[in-house]
Amino acid sequence: MKSYLSKPEGKNILSVLISIFILVTVFTLSQSSVVLYTLNKEYQNLYYAIKNNISDTRSHTDTVAEDIIVLEIDDKTLKVDKANLDKAKESNPNVDRSEFLGRFPFDRKAYAPVIKRLQEAWAAVIAFDIIFTEETTQESDNQMRAAIKQADNVLIGSFFTPDWTFNKSIYSDEIKATGFFTPMRDEVNEIVYSIRPFTYSVWKELVDHFSFSILKYYLWVKNINSDDYYYQLTRKRFIPYASPGSKDILINYVNYKKFRNNKVSFIDVYDEKRFEELQQYKDFNGKIVLIWITITWNKDIFNTPNGTDYWVYVHANMINTVLKWQFLSYFNEFYEWFLIFLLIIISVYFNLSRSWVVLIFSNIAVFSIFLLIFPIAVIYSTNLIINFPTELIFALFLSLVSSNIIKYIIENRHKQKLSKALWEYVSKDIATEILSGAWKVNLEWENKRIAIFFSDIEWFTTISEKFSPEDLVHFLREYLWDMSNIILDERGFINKYEWDAIMALWGVFSEAHVLDSYRACKSALIQQRALNKLNVEWKTRGFSEIKARIGINTGSAIIWNIWAEGRKMEFTALWDSVNLASRLEWVNKFYWTYICVSEETYNDVKDKFIFRYLDKIRVKWKNLPIKIFELICFSEETYHKERYNDFEKAIHLYEKRNFSEAKTIFTMLMQVGDKPSKTYLERCEMYIKNPPNDDWDGVWTMDSK
Repeated sequence: MKSYLSKPEGKNILSVLISIFILVTVFTLSQSSVVLYTLNKEYQNLYYAIKNNISDTRSHTDTVAEDIIVLEIDDKTLKVDKANLDKAKESNPNVDRSEFLGRFPFDRKAYAPVIKRLQEAWAAVIAFDIIFTEETTQESDNQMRAAIKQADNVLIGSFFTPDWTFNKSIYSDEIKATGFFTPMRDEVNEIVYSIRPFTYSVWKELVDHFSFSILKYYLWVKNINSDDYYYQLTRKRFIPYASPGSKDILINYVNYKKFRNNKVSFIDVYDEKRFEELQQYKDFNGKIVLIWITITWNKDIFNTPNGTDYWVYVHANMINTVLKWQFLSYFNEFYEWFLIFLLIIISVYFNLSRSWVVLIFSNIAVFSIFLLIFPIAVIYSTNLIINFPTELIFALFLSLVSSNIIKYIIENRHKQKLSKALWEYVSKDIATEILSGAWKVNLEWENKRIAIFFSDIEWFTTISEKFSPEDLVHFLREYLWDMSNIILDERGFINKYEWDAIMALWGVFSEAHVLDSYRACKSALIQQRALNKLNVEWKTRGFSEIKARIGINTGSAIIWNIWAEGRKMEFTALWDSVNLASRLEWVNKFYWTYICVSEETYNDVKDKFIFRYLDKIRVKWKNLPIKIFELICFSEETYHKERYNDFEKAIHLYEKRNFSEAKTIFTMLMQVGDKPSKTYLERCEMYIKNPPNDDWDGVWTMDSK
């Protein structure tokens, strides 16, 4: 075999065969792997970040078109108008409040002077990214209609209902055009990368996207033609698809900070004096004016490659992409896969070399060219986005691994790793990874972020008295066997058993990751359901039904191989985070719950599971309060949504010192079997009789544990 590798033709043939195998493997995984897809999207997000930090002097893509003005109903609008009202009331207590905006949503007639002033300033398009679907007062609606008619350049967007019926504005007869707001969110990461210029309602009515309605009106375009590659906006203007046949258009996002010169506060147009001052340095002539709410509490925000942003700026970026004529598109997939194949061949060929010098330097060269130089060059000099950067990296990895495995077999390099000694505490695959060196185990100490799990059988001391010694041992063996296997299946490390109690850790042997919290929570839910099945079986044998309380916390801990006088004692975790997890297990007793998690664990996995906020507590020996949550179920499962919504409402009333109203709701919840409400009901009754001090912060101090 060695002589075969020493021959150039033998090495070449083997390189091609391995390369074809790697290419087929990577391509197959690429078509089905959510992980690869997710990583590719993360790379695409990085593309935008780098692009927005590189000034392209050729095309000036780092700027925003002057034709766009975003008129923001912002915090300044509300703050200034309240200040104006307060000032007016000082001189005239009976001031007409209708002259002021008040709280959002505003009276419709408040928009009439804004439309009039923008019209008089010769704004080309006045686009409301606000839904006006319901009638208000006749006076207000009439003033709004009159202003829209007079301006004759107003557009108002709308939305699709769940049945794909287009819900138009009540002013549809007065406006020049409309369009749908519905975003095209990526199914995996919920990020808006692109839009589709038009779609069909349930009645087969062709409806434009709102940003394209604006563009069509602004550019005097009646219809948009299309083929397999482009949309034709005007006679000489073609908009490329994201990829051939996709019908989507990629938005060439710019950083939100670059819109600072294109922003105007709503109050500066609504107030006549402010508008006169504004016109001295802000020209509205021939501009597209987008009107939207950017108030702090407004939740109409979307994920973009540049982070979360208000929906109006998705429209603004799409319009800017077209006006600046800086379109993005994906790299041709065929050419990209061909490039990946060439890369694999080069990498495999050099990795089959028996010279470590050639091996090291060839890999450095390949990785530098294809992972650093090439992507940066593409980002800097083109508007192309690479489709499969993760596949490229994965291909490099496979070429390195597979070629060396082949070489390892050919050269008869065999190495055996035994892992049975660790199977008692960790799963077989983790044990194998530890012994193979994939995970570094520090036998001294290290500080790591881990997920900590504690479980304990409720009223175990009382229950155990009903068992004979033989039955108790048999019972515990069954219980601990099933619970331990679940932990191991979720790649947990069983740190210790204390009779009926279990302490488990996630992340001890791997890098810190939110998956640690996810696996700990998943394990807890599966254990509770497995325990329910065990109870059914135990009932037939005359055993008492048992419940297990579980506490989970995520945080930094000292991973330490404890020893004294040269004798090993225990490999475990220590720190406040461990103590907190233990106390959270006990806290279940106080709230009549069975899975209690910390805020840090909740923040890691709140999109994967259903939780409810329980309380803000101060555990014993700790000064800082913490928020605690009850783990209910997986996010895709059904649950008592109304009950938990009522509980949340009652908690809010309780924290606002409205104990009587909170008591009413907690009493109702108690009647339908919501046990945590019992704790709050007792507190409300206590505070009604003995109200807390003025400095009461709603934190409950635990006196024990």
